Amino acid sequence: MHNIRDAPTNRTVTGRVKQLTHDHTRWELADDFQPLLAAVLAAPSRVVKESAAKLVTEHRVGERSFFIKRYRHAAFPFRPLKFVFKPSQAREEWRLAQALADRGIPTVHHVALGERWSATGLQESILITEAFAGVPANEVPDLNGKAITAFINRMAMAGVVQHDLHAANLLVCQHPFEIRLVDLHGIHLVESASRIEREIDRDRMLAVLRASVPMEVSKSVEAISHDLRQRALDERSKRCLRSNREFSTRRFGAWQWQVRTAPVTPGMEKLLANPDEFIERGRALKRGRSSTVAAGNGLVLKRYNFKKPFNLLKDFFRGSRGRRGFRKAYHLELCGIATPRVIATADHRILDLPMRSYVLMEEIPDAVDAGQWRGEQHPGARAVGRLIAQLHNEGFTHRDLKETNILFDPSGRPFLIDLDGLEFVSNVSADDAAMNLRRLAVGVAEAGKLTRANTIAFLLTYSRLRNVSPRKMFPRGNGSGNR
Repeated sequence: MHNIRDAPTNRTVTGRVKQLTHDHTRWELADDFQPLLAAVLAAPSRVVKESAAKLVTEHRVGERSFFIKRYRHAAFPFRPLKFVFKPSQAREEWRLAQALADRGIPTVHHVALGERWSATGLQESILITEAFAGVPANEVPDLNGKAITAFINRMAMAGVVQHDLHAANLLVCQHPFEIRLVDLHGIHLVESASRIEREIDRDRMLAVLRASVPMEVSKSVEAISHDLRQRALDERSKRCLRSNREFSTRRFGAWQWQVRTAPVTPGMEKLLANPDEFIERGRALKRGRSSTVAAGNGLVLKRYNFKKPFNLLKDFFRGSRGRRGFRKAYHLELCGIATPRVIATADHRILDLPMRSYVLMEEIPDAVDAGQWRGEQHPGARAVGRLIAQLHNEGFTHRDLKETNILFDPSGRPFLIDLDGLEFVSNVSADDAAMNLRRLAVGVAEAGKLTRANTIAFLLTYSRLRNVSPRKMFPRGNGSGNR
């Protein structure tokens, strides 16, 4: 039932606004959307995203599609009262859409704002937008980077700054070509700023966007983007130790594991319920005092053994070696660096101290370490050069980089394993890089593979990708520089 009341109209992205109450919800509607409200709300829905705090669904009416974003304030104690004193997320985005239209910045069509109130505050706020025939910028083939740059410049000059500008915030339609902003959270409107300040805002937005959209930018923007991307991926790597869409905490028998949300097979479930049995019966890959590694059924399980009493106290605060190794591997995965895909981690604790810890990962079939690999030497050396250059470019150093920690699969692709010596430092210095390479050279030499041709193939590839001269890392006169 509609209860329409007279109200003053306001300018929005769609022109004039009507106000009405429908199903105990107060609505502000774009004039042209008013006849469609009831039909859109009643139309069958497709869930796009759902969490305790928010639900996003798509609804189709005739030839038009609409997205309904519902903020579930009542799901959290006392949150409804907060919006008595401040605008809801839906209202803030509704206001921003109007302000951006006033500044000539196109957004998706915002057609309705709804708020459902009760005596305890705002129970739910709702935003309805019309679907736009575009896709996220990173999904566009042959993306016109100059057009994207021009759009970002237009935003900055209009005083519109998006602090979280990633690919999904920019929808691009190819025919006819058009760009629109979507999901306006994080936008800040600048009322007065010099041209230099607006250019700084533009470069920062381009730097953030480049982390998710491959496009040509200036050297200064590229440097900013690299730093922002590194920090973002380092922060995101922490997700693997929390409960979210990708990872969760699950119990198998007496063991509590942090696992990926992918389905767990019966064989994997048996392993997770009794990891030590798998270690004892599996194919032994390493039997050491510090760690034990076994493989079987396409899986590799690494157990970190009790080593030093003092480490127990340190691990209580910094996390066990298993949890740290799990995060390191996931961090490499986010950076696109080849390493076995980790699946789960767990600690065996006594008095809440991690006595042992475990990391389960996928096995690389028929893999051979670099010292025993018998494939083509020059392509192999170049492939390792690319791997180590990427490792250093992404801000990682490895103090235990040796030939046994690099595995080749049958196609000749190298993978980095045994990440205990890995450390994220953001900026790998020339001295640290040289130390890593010297450590690798020692092991490769012992395996009889440090030939002049292999060394040149490796260094040419590594130096080109790192944009550094070998002479800067190994200056003449430095004792080990001519190895």
